[in-house]
Amino acid sequence: MRVVSAPVVVLPRHQVTTEEVLERITELYADHPRCAHIRRTIAATTVRTRWYTRPLAEQMRGDWSLAVRTREHLADSLELAEKAARTTLREAGLEPSDVDALVVVSATGHTTPGLDVLLMARLGLPPSVRRIPVTQLGCTGGVFGISMAAELVAARPDATVLVVCADVFSHYLHRADTGMDGMIFKGILGDGAGACVVRSRANGPHMELTHSWECVQPLSHDIVGSHLDGDGFHAHNSPDLVRAIRGVMPRLNEWLARTAPAGSDGTPEFVVSHTGSPKVLDALVEGIGCPPALFGLARDSLREVGNLGSASVLEVLERAFAKPPADGAHGLALGVGPGVSVMAVRTVWRDGV
Repeated sequence: MRVVSAPVVVLPRHQVTTEEVLERITELYADHPRCAHIRRTIAATTVRTRWYTRPLAEQMRGDWSLAVRTREHLADSLELAEKAARTTLREAGLEPSDVDALVVVSATGHTTPGLDVLLMARLGLPPSVRRIPVTQLGCTGGVFGISMAAELVAARPDATVLVVCADVFSHYLHRADTGMDGMIFKGILGDGAGACVVRSRANGPHMELTHSWECVQPLSHDIVGSHLDGDGFHAHNSPDLVRAIRGVMPRLNEWLARTAPAGSDGTPEFVVSHTGSPKVLDALVEGIGCPPALFGLARDSLREVGNLGSASVLEVLERAFAKPPADGAHGLALGVGPGVSVMAVRTVWRDGV
């Protein structure tokens, strides 16, 4: 058996409302020919608040070099990751010496050695810990981290695997990215970190992990992602993302049917999804053919903290532990990321005793 206990999510100190973001955008882009449309589009994302590691006045600056952004990003990511990891170990009744493997996910981490090595030192993990650093899976990284941890436990049933996701997108909201995708990123993304422990057992409520699956939609590699140039780090996102997600859905449904519990058609009874955007969530609901209410926790998370990248699925999972499904309910952890890729993990909710 492979189970995940309640995660811990940590948000930075600077809470910023959408109204404040819109004021900042109006201040910086008053001459943008589509400024009014951009404001309406950001308002339509449903995000009300998000948290940044630095004040809003320091966001979207044009005078920070890539070197400065990278250094500050690493420092802020490490601080959030350490807080999340320490708290989740404490709440699981574990010491750092109990950790056998460490999966660290960051869509925005580009430093070598990376967050994993620095986090080991901060936490005091054993030097023999098996490390799996992941930096290129985007928003689906949280689902990958949980899935990879489950595979490690399946191979080594006595192992304790610590999964940590940390993304600080605000350092890479580039002022020169004035296309609709770049402007929407400025309105929808937030900073945060989350951590959880995956083991073969758990005391109290937990989510059992039974099957995992992933698929990359062919010829979709240029739809969502990022690149570096002499001017810094730039993210992009094409409107074709929804079309690509729809292209993957038949394969996901085939897998759901193939792995369906006895007497079930495979449709999940609860969903722990990364938050993406309203259009991404709509595409997933439509593709699976499930009641929209199953994605309610993801929509709540998007509205209240924004898109936290790889940490989003842990934020939604934290909400599931606070508002749990029925004991024995069959669920699905789900994420979409660059590729375009979709990753999924079949789960079962256990109240635990």
